[in-house]
Amino acid sequence: MIDILTNTIQTTLESFDFAFCLIVNILTYIIIKVWDEKNGNKVVTTWQKRSVLLAVILSTGVLYYVLGNNTKTILNSAILAPVFWSWIMKPLCKYFKIDYKDINLFE
Repeated sequence: MIDILTNTIQTTLESFDFAFCLIVNILTYIIIKVWDEKNGNKVVTTWQKRSVLLAVILSTGVLYYVLGNNTKTILNSAILAPVFWSWIMKPLCKYFKIDYKDINLFE
């Protein structure tokens, strides 16, 4: 039973690149923050944020592929990145009262 559990955890950890997920989420957060500050009073819409996320996932995925990473791992991590943000990072940011609108990058 322990071997099955250990094997399952090992396979799960090998199927994802958690650094990829962090890079995607941090870059997306920074780009949206810069866009929001440069945009003035206009609100950055949900679809614009999703478009930024998709562009960051694609560009980071291409970079990872060029560097020789496994395509399956890249695709799994690309799927995990928004889930990781929604279920883990966003609740943590809310708990610590961190919002991209509260951080001033250009001061």
